[in-house]
Amino acid sequence: TIMDIAETIKFRDICKMMERVKGAKNIPRKELILRRYYESFCKHRESFRQGANVTAAQAEDGSSSFYSVLRLLIPSADRGRDNYGLQITALGRLYTRVLQLAKDSNDATRLMHRSWSSFRDYADVVHAVLLPRCFNAPSNLTLKQIHEMLDLIANEDTTVKERELIRFTEQASAEEQKWLIRILLKSMGLGIGEQRIFGLLDPLAKDTYQRCTDLKRICNLLADKKLSLDLPSDATPSTSRLNNSVIDLNKFIEPFQQIRPMLCERFPGKIEELMQSDVLYLERKMDGERFQLHYARGRFKYISRNGADYTRSFGDSYEQGTLTPDLRTLLPLGMESIILDGEMMIWDKQQLRYREKGENTDVKHLKPERSWRPCFVVYDLLYLNGESLLDMTYVQRAYKLQELLNEQQGVLQIMKGQKVTSLEHFNQLFQQMLDSNAEGIVLKKQSSIYKPGVRIGGGWYKDKADYIEGLITEFDVLIIGGFYNRKRTFIESFLLGVLKPAGAHGRDEVFSIGCVANNTRQRSVLHHELSAHWHVSSTEPPPLWYHYKPNEKEGSPDVWIQPQNSIVLQVKAADLTPNGAFYTAKSLHFPRTQLMRDDKVWNECMTLQEYTELCQGRGAIKKLNKRHVDLSDFTSERKRQKMTPSERSRLGLAVYEKRYDAQPLAPGSQLFEGFSFCILSGRRGHSKQELQTIAAQNGGSIVQNPLPNDPKCICICGDRSYLVERLMQQQPRTNDILRLEWLLRVCKKQQIELRPKDVLSATAALQSELDKNFDKLGDSYTDVLYSIEDLQEVLDDISDAELNAEHVDETELEELELQLLGTLNMNIFAKHTGYFYNRKCDELNRLLFMQNGGQVVQELDGELTHVFVCRDGLNGQEFEQWHRQHFAARNVKTVTTDWIWLSHSATVALPILEYL
Repeated sequence: TIMDIAETIKFRDICKMMERVKGAKNIPRKELILRRYYESFCKHRESFRQGANVTAAQAEDGSSSFYSVLRLLIPSADRGRDNYGLQITALGRLYTRVLQLAKDSNDATRLMHRSWSSFRDYADVVHAVLLPRCFNAPSNLTLKQIHEMLDLIANEDTTVKERELIRFTEQASAEEQKWLIRILLKSMGLGIGEQRIFGLLDPLAKDTYQRCTDLKRICNLLADKKLSLDLPSDATPSTSRLNNSVIDLNKFIEPFQQIRPMLCERFPGKIEELMQSDVLYLERKMDGERFQLHYARGRFKYISRNGADYTRSFGDSYEQGTLTPDLRTLLPLGMESIILDGEMMIWDKQQLRYREKGENTDVKHLKPERSWRPCFVVYDLLYLNGESLLDMTYVQRAYKLQELLNEQQGVLQIMKGQKVTSLEHFNQLFQQMLDSNAEGIVLKKQSSIYKPGVRIGGGWYKDKADYIEGLITEFDVLIIGGFYNRKRTFIESFLLGVLKPAGAHGRDEVFSIGCVANNTRQRSVLHHELSAHWHVSSTEPPPLWYHYKPNEKEGSPDVWIQPQNSIVLQVKAADLTPNGAFYTAKSLHFPRTQLMRDDKVWNECMTLQEYTELCQGRGAIKKLNKRHVDLSDFTSERKRQKMTPSERSRLGLAVYEKRYDAQPLAPGSQLFEGFSFCILSGRRGHSKQELQTIAAQNGGSIVQNPLPNDPKCICICGDRSYLVERLMQQQPRTNDILRLEWLLRVCKKQQIELRPKDVLSATAALQSELDKNFDKLGDSYTDVLYSIEDLQEVLDDISDAELNAEHVDETELEELELQLLGTLNMNIFAKHTGYFYNRKCDELNRLLFMQNGGQVVQELDGELTHVFVCRDGLNGQEFEQWHRQHFAARNVKTVTTDWIWLSHSATVALPILEYL
């Protein structure tokens, strides 16, 4: 009997489902596809368990849960296996060999990701190369076979990895290979986040995952319908994010099952209000790696903050590992099980101090022969002897922790909080931490319970020196290089340097000291100032006076710049630490740009001598505090300088236009031959990428920046971005900007036609051309309107305000109608307002009257000119009485309806005397 549901599901079907999700145009549609698939899976699971004689009462063990599918949908969240150890370069080499491509061929270059590509991800590149070469039909591979292969790839050496992948390429279709590559790179590109996917499975699945990262466990709970058992009577799924008690993790927490650690929110200021709300305890903020230590049934397990298992390094028993053997006498006797939360630090046995992460250390891969060893600094006690302690207060857990554990310097130490008694005491403790080179402090409310995965509102706060304005040293440094983003479409970070001024016979020299992200509000200005001066390192290496580390990826820039063409940035950093990627002995650690110093010229930046003096000191890490803390640093409210969403969205998209290469596209027509297109912005439903593709497929070439004063360069605009507004405000205008509707329309018609309504902003030359051919209302002087739709389009664009018509008397209007329409004038009853006495008798003439411009009224009051009477079935006596009653004193003509018919036939209003 099949006992694993993964054996009954084909990988090709999963690929087909994911392709549909990726291709869906919006989030609701993607959610609908996934929801329907999950519902069908649940039905399949029911029949599968019945066939395997598994009763509903039997708990799910993972063999029939959604786990086998979910870990493929969101591979980045799967902690069930190690990293695959395969990146783009390795996959490119493999496919080059499998497809027997020449190493210098275009396809091999694309596979090695060394060329520009219009494809959004690497899997699309491989798929495009495979399509003309791979003729495999969709395979019969099951999910179980795929997972077995992925386990081997994750756990074995390079030879086994390649063997398994080659075997897969021999069986799988190009589509299946594309999706496996996305799984291996853990980049699915489905256009829907993991949180939304969890929300589709169950309203509480998302909250559970935020605190417990074990996908298998979550899927088992979903299958057994245990996620909603602990909802309070007044709780709803929508309130679960606000109410942390909705998901009772006390029933889920157990050894070897990771739950996310509780985190600290940034200190908000106003320390007095915080102290009034609860008693506070202050702890030292450690600069290590967050870990949990799990113990049960004689085995240990060490789980990182992100859920990775590093037991192999630290040891799963007292007999092996870099840490566990030394814990034998430090943990309580008779202990059945325990979960400890803390920080894994590196202890230097010779200098008797902690090493910091900035000293190029890795606590997970220490060699026994060195003088460094791991030391676990315990923050909290989460579980003891089968009982969860999450709901205990911080003080209760801290007291119990000190009762249980024995400490040993450099092996196992307890973080002991100090009770804050006053504002002055808090200020004093903070300064002591800074003086001892601590990274910062942590404040904890004594009544706070442990809330896994929670940062905001949990009652824990962190504060560091670089969070406090003016407390640490700022650096005025020079931009000396730049690094492209992954797709090489813009400069995403800068290489920073200091200047060594020229001697008597020499020239200025620069020395690299660190790297900073290019993410300030002044990003557009930086781009404008620097873009013309970059030198590409691969074709023009930096000269001898440019001191950097060419063999270090982090310190070897893609582009470099002459100092005299560069800009000074003011940056601040947490500290100065050794880093082999940069030229100086110590480099900026976690630098952040504050502003561009446009008040300083390039040679007024920090010099090498000034920087070297700052670096001097005994320790490997140099702290940069330039003053003592003051109470005012903590009593006022702190506001982080956050960018608005529009500012963030403009950082890379409006100013740094993405490069586009239409090489993979064969033009479908030559409509735009000779024209270049700059797509300034897209719109919902029409992305920039899509518009670029449309223009390229119709023979146009794509440029990334508007070409000024080039009549053959057409700028296309969807949404009005910052760049569009700036170009429109230029005087004189240098670019013609057309609406995206024009591009879509002319491509559909395959005929270039331009109307004033298509133009958002025109140069003087184009405006002059439009004025020659169109009137002020956008109607062409020469082009014939061939259809009612064309006429309606022109009329719809004309507003009443634009018409601004003066009063025209009736005589002039009649003359105009006669001149324009002649005998075709259909408004012969335009001046007539009629009432039909016996309307039902002659409906046809009533309609003809209206068709020819007459107005029909239902009431007898108002400006009535005619009363129409149908002779058929008319009661003359009743009519006479009715007429005298209503029209004795009014000059209203009474006419038979025959007059309407005969006038219509003659296309002129006939005299009415004989019809009265």
